[in-house]
Amino acid sequence: MLVAIDFAHDGEHAIARPSVLRDPDGWKMWYSFRGETYRIGYAESPDGLVWTRLDEQAGIDVSATGWDTEMIEYPFVFDHAGRRYMLYNGNGYGKTGFGLAVLEKD
Repeated sequence: MLVAIDFAHDGEHAIARPSVLRDPDGWKMWYSFRGETYRIGYAESPDGLVWTRLDEQAGIDVSATGWDTEMIEYPFVFDHAGRRYMLYNGNGYGKTGFGLAVLEKD
């Protein structure tokens, strides 16, 4: 059995709900990981089998105020009309709804 994404440290308890896209330069994955609260992580792979965890490049974190200040989780990433979008849940596993993030191009 091959483990795609493993725990980063002993304080992590869960990795869930991956969203995977293939770009010309390889595979991209966003997923939820939980220590004390959920956050959205990110990984890349050249072949879709061996993944490198790059959570600091996920492109999203909890907000300073509002409905997603405590946790963000369960990403769904998709491309539409030349833009990349992410649907995700916030505090309370999305108790008050979900958000839409748009990737800003450099």
